[in-house]
Amino acid sequence: MIIECPSCNASLRLDKSRYAGKRLSLRCPSCRRSFTTEIPPDSIATVLVAHGYPKSFDELRAVLVQDDLTILTCSENEEALSLLRDKPVRILLLDVALTGSFPFELIDEARNKPSDKPVKIILLPSVYNKTAYKRRPTSLYGADAYLELHHIGDRLLPLLRDLCPDLDLKEPSAGFYRSAKGEERSLADASGAQAAEELARLLIADIALYHQEQIDQGIREGAPGLYLDNEMNEGRRLLAERIAHEILAQGDFLQQALDQFAVARRKELDL
Repeated sequence: MIIECPSCNASLRLDKSRYAGKRLSLRCPSCRRSFTTEIPPDSIATVLVAHGYPKSFDELRAVLVQDDLTILTCSENEEALSLLRDKPVRILLLDVALTGSFPFELIDEARNKPSDKPVKIILLPSVYNKTAYKRRPTSLYGADAYLELHHIGDRLLPLLRDLCPDLDLKEPSAGFYRSAKGEERSLADASGAQAAEELARLLIADIALYHQEQIDQGIREGAPGLYLDNEMNEGRRLLAERIAHEILAQGDFLQQALDQFAVARRKELDL
């Protein structure tokens, strides 16, 4: 950490982990003035970024490079579960479309983690098409907040300060990356039916976040999409823009993704 001399503002670098919680007597190497300073207790927090799109790691790291934060990343469910169980995670940034899970499953794991301080959970919508779903989520599966990727640069640090006021999170220096674009995910590694299935999964993840109450009510009435006609039609339109007609003719990929989501959600709702 950096300590400034009260006389000349010269900077002194100290190992915070070594002196955390101590009162030190220091001498400025520039003006030679002696002074005392309190080193705050060590409050380094572990942030787990569980996200399936690698470019998001770069955008998040640009904001999360802080003295008080240690960053862990993973891109699929099993590794996220392992890190949650084995590491002192304080903050979980969770992709709602993380491969191998649904968000409420990892949220339950985080909420049940024995810890002096509860894990703070921020959901990151898939945002395959950020113009498609403008309304705020009606529910967050028990998470503390949500943040769309195109607001990482301007809203993530203020949100973390609100959730974890004990952490000493600094404002970025000049030139800091402040304009995360939240661009659409690339499906370059998938083709044909695999690309259709993956895009349908991303779209359902977003629809489920922004319209959770409608999905849950539909599930209770035996039809997950009962109250989602507009959203499902919009999802199919997005699929048709990006997936070849002959592939989409093989089946209703969006309905299949919704049905898979509903199976897991029924268990969560104890239905």
